[in-house]
Amino acid sequence: MLYILTGRPSWRQAPLLLGLVAATGCEAPSTRKAPVAAPPAATQPALRPKLTPPPPLPSAAQLGYHRYVGTVDGRPVLAEVRLWTELSVAAYPDTVWEAKLKGSFYYRATARGGYLGNAEQFHPEQWLETYGWDYQDQYNRRWVPRLCAEQPPGRPLLTGWYYPEGQTQPVRVQLREDYTDGVRYELLEEESWGAARVWRADGTGDSSTIQRTYLHLLGPDTLRPALARLQCPVPAARRRARLARLPKSYGHTLYRDFIDVTLNEAGLLAYTHDDRVEPEGTRYYEETTRCHLLDLRTGRELLLVQQFRPGSLQRLLTRQALADTALTQHRTRWWSGGQLPLASARLTIEPTGIRALYHEHESEEKLFIYDQYLTWAALRPLLRPNSPLHRLLRIRGL
Repeated sequence: MLYILTGRPSWRQAPLLLGLVAATGCEAPSTRKAPVAAPPAATQPALRPKLTPPPPLPSAAQLGYHRYVGTVDGRPVLAEVRLWTELSVAAYPDTVWEAKLKGSFYYRATARGGYLGNAEQFHPEQWLETYGWDYQDQYNRRWVPRLCAEQPPGRPLLTGWYYPEGQTQPVRVQLREDYTDGVRYELLEEESWGAARVWRADGTGDSSTIQRTYLHLLGPDTLRPALARLQCPVPAARRRARLARLPKSYGHTLYRDFIDVTLNEAGLLAYTHDDRVEPEGTRYYEETTRCHLLDLRTGRELLLVQQFRPGSLQRLLTRQALADTALTQHRTRWWSGGQLPLASARLTIEPTGIRALYHEHESEEKLFIYDQYLTWAALRPLLRPNSPLHRLLRIRGL
């Protein structure tokens, strides 16, 4: 599929309608009284409405990444839930921190993914409700319940009821936190600013900004010698490295170094590492993305293409691209010698397969994107016997 985007890509999560529990939620409240209209006060100045105080924030133990194993509708799954805090846009101009949550899972036997929903402004000590979009057609969608948990979020147990997409009847969820064949971690986001280097006539100046994400191992995994190279540096060393990067940026430039973990199971850890430079005053940005695959038993980094028989991954990509008849005129942008080049693709290992993403800036205003998704069912015949990824699928029973 190919998208043509104008301007800088951006997105924002829609706020969750937690107040609509009576209409779509897990538990309906008792009775509701209609609000009484206030008498007119034309002679009084308009007063700013009072904001409802947000619920308390989750504890440090609740925040971050949580990995669960168990069942959904009696079928084995692996689930991941992330809790974080950020400034509330809806509370502007007040500064209010609020908690947010999102979760996903996949069925081990089929590698099909599922969505546990989103939540925000939830009470960290009360049972959890999450919501998601229900797409009725291309133009109509609505918020519907996804997970009705029996515990607060971020705890060792997560049980309750789950509403599969497109279904009105919930199924039972029984999950427990477990990191047996993975690692427990958190992602630390830190920022540094440089001194102003470009001055204007009014005395103001622009400076560069460095944003970096670090992978920080937690618990017993911090003591494993094989994972010592994976652990992030201490805070002072991280700050020195960011400040050393600042002189390389000119003017008001945002340098963003981002890590996203995409697979954490079967003794394997996969993550993407994005380097992005965004100069101020232009919509164009430079981005470099690398996918890393690590063997958690040895700490050794594995090359993704070496998990497959020679040439087989590129032939599969080419075969799927030839079958893509919807956007053939755009597919040829990366076509070379009758094949889709593997070296030009950004490969991402995900729980349900591998994504190959092709993207290119034609101009400052236009970005071309084309991607192919390869399922584990299609990839398994191509894997080398006894390779780490082959072991992953064998453990899943695929």
